[in-house]
Amino acid sequence: MICDAHCHMDLMDDMQELIDGIRNSNMSLFAVGTTPKAYSREIHFCRNTKNIHVGLGMHPQLISSGYDDMQLFKSLIEECHYIGEVGLDFSKRYIHTKELQIKVFSEIINLCEQYGEKVISIHSLKSASIVIDILRTYKSQKNNRYIFHWFTGSMPQLKKAIELGCYFSINPGMLKTKAGIEVIKTVPIDHMLLETDAPFALKVQHIDEIEKELKRNMSMISDVVGFDISDTIYENSKEVFHY
Repeated sequence: MICDAHCHMDLMDDMQELIDGIRNSNMSLFAVGTTPKAYSREIHFCRNTKNIHVGLGMHPQLISSGYDDMQLFKSLIEECHYIGEVGLDFSKRYIHTKELQIKVFSEIINLCEQYGEKVISIHSLKSASIVIDILRTYKSQKNNRYIFHWFTGSMPQLKKAIELGCYFSINPGMLKTKAGIEVIKTVPIDHMLLETDAPFALKVQHIDEIEKELKRNMSMISDVVGFDISDTIYENSKEVFHY
């Protein structure tokens, strides 16, 4: 079974059609959220679809937007196995909330470590160093799985994240840049996952488009590393998502 490890299903044009499609497919996906308020609605829509893993999200770009309900997040996190999208974003548009982002993300990671048994998808745009520092500060559980979504940090930062045992979800955009190719060459294959980041990095209408893109992505990564990674990717997905 092929898995999309980072996909914004609730932001697609026809979420219900995608849910119906994946229910009868041979693939699964991590449906990351952006706000805690969106979680209950998406869980309701996906309640009869075992191969969709709904994430409790708190996107760093929405910190201080009015959608960052931390009390609601805290009330839901104990019951949630999947957490994301969470993290930090220090790009020009969002740097003004840097300190608040750090406070919120630190609190989220601390909670994940208190409860354990979480799979966490992390946004780290222009902020990988501080994300890694926060993980180092709080990480003590061996049963949490931290996934860097679309890693764009430096090579020294990447190596620190690898030392922490993190996973990395690779999307087609990373295969289009020299820096992305270097990340793919450096990440241990047994800690690599696939993602589409749809609908941002990939516009889709049907679930077969996601499956086709993931297989194309896997083939291109195989070309980069010099051998077929298919079996390893399937095993990694099974290890992280327990299907």
